Amino acid sequence: MIWTKEVIMAEAAYTHEVGLGTLSKEISDLGMQRYIEDLDTHGYTVVPPEIANPNGLAERMLETCLDIAARRSGERPDLERGGVRGRANSPVGYAMKALLLEDRVFEESLMNPALLALATYLCGYDVVLSSLSASMKGPGETRFRLHTDTRLPSPLPTQALLCKGIYLLTDFNRDNGSTVFVPGSHKWCRNPVASETSIGDGGNDQAVPVEAPAGSLLVFHGNTWHGAYNRVAPGLRVSVHLLMVRSLLRATEEFIGRIPQDVLDRNRPRFGILTQQGVVPPYIDKEDERAKVARAQKFVSAFEKDSGIQLPAKR
Repeated sequence: MIWTKEVIMAEAAYTHEVGLGTLSKEISDLGMQRYIEDLDTHGYTVVPPEIANPNGLAERMLETCLDIAARRSGERPDLERGGVRGRANSPVGYAMKALLLEDRVFEESLMNPALLALATYLCGYDVVLSSLSASMKGPGETRFRLHTDTRLPSPLPTQALLCKGIYLLTDFNRDNGSTVFVPGSHKWCRNPVASETSIGDGGNDQAVPVEAPAGSLLVFHGNTWHGAYNRVAPGLRVSVHLLMVRSLLRATEEFIGRIPQDVLDRNRPRFGILTQQGVVPPYIDKEDERAKVARAQKFVSAFEKDSGIQLPAKR
């Protein structure tokens, strides 16, 4: 199928998403039609470094993550031998949380056109960043069982309520503890149960590990069954994870009112939308509501003026 503007609008028309014409042009300009098809067919896609890694983004994020880990743990991780003071051998690895404001490179990772095209396709133009973290995974014996990120009781909604982007900062393969997917499972709209959750010998025989080089970008629908193999090779598997959610959902990290003005000023207005500045938080009375709605509307209006896209009302 050729993903023209007309096809995208026809396929997604039932969702009533805003800005489909603009989105189709972005997808076409980036040459990402095949990755949209992967999302629809398999529930996940891997974008290669030549598209996903502008200006050595992954290499710069890797060095920054190693620096932050050194500050937080007291020891710079060794990519060849592995280990972060014994904390990198869990199923998910040594997790470093709340990275967005640690370094400017993470702003770039959020504003990467490839990531935004796919996240917007899944969750709309008012999608927001819920969390930005990194994982450093060393050798271990425990595999990460298959699950969905939607985390609602079955049946799950057909539309994506959330999606995740993972920047591969080192090579991904089975020996390195790669992420694993069950292709097409997003269409089943349910969570895996019992023996369906296990991977490897005697486990779910539909699970497929991701094989991709450093610099790639992995994006998947929140309903897609996924987990990870344990790493058996020496060294560390390093990745940066951006959880993106529809703005009506509760986010993991709180960004409202916390983004410095200079950070907002140096990014396009969509950065304000992505970092929750256009979301109206809970209020305590009518006066508080007016103030919070007015603040959010400033960011929404700036984005709408810049993009020509009208977002859903935030009240």
